Amino acid sequence: MFSNSPHVIALPKWSRPLLPYWRRYNTGWEGIFKFAKVLIDRKMAEIECRVHQQEALEGEYLTHLLSNTNMSLKDVYGSVAELLLAGVDTTSNTLTWALHLLSLNPEVQSRLYREVSRSGPEPSAEEVTRMPYLKATIKETLRMYPVVPLNARIFSEKDVVIGGYYFPKKYLMCC
Repeated sequence: MFSNSPHVIALPKWSRPLLPYWRRYNTGWEGIFKFAKVLIDRKMAEIECRVHQQEALEGEYLTHLLSNTNMSLKDVYGSVAELLLAGVDTTSNTLTWALHLLSLNPEVQSRLYREVSRSGPEPSAEEVTRMPYLKATIKETLRMYPVVPLNARIFSEKDVVIGGYYFPKKYLMCC
């Protein structure tokens, strides 16, 4: 599906249904939505079971979506599918850079390990909110290596003037 995205986006809307890229693009999206539906249906069954057992349901994204009366079930499926899709590249990219930076900074790695280890092998969402060093590590990783290209930081190789503004060589810019 992703390999077809550039072709689909670049083409005029009227021409899209005429080309094989469009069909492959739609087939890819349909597969993602079917996968999301399976996950959502499974989670909805778990939620229903927890409701019958009178367990707490706070803090879960799907529970929040399902309790939103303005969203249809179809909208919930779409929202979760898009969340899964968007999170794949951004999360893996951030995690890769974080691990790289941690490998270069053993002191930071040790401090982060100690903080995370205090919560056991599978910290809850609530426990993660009480991990300030983890949050700082992720924020610093995103500052140094943002996943959104429009926020990318670059150093100019030479003095430049853009829109009447002077930027000296080696100046950190956002583009």
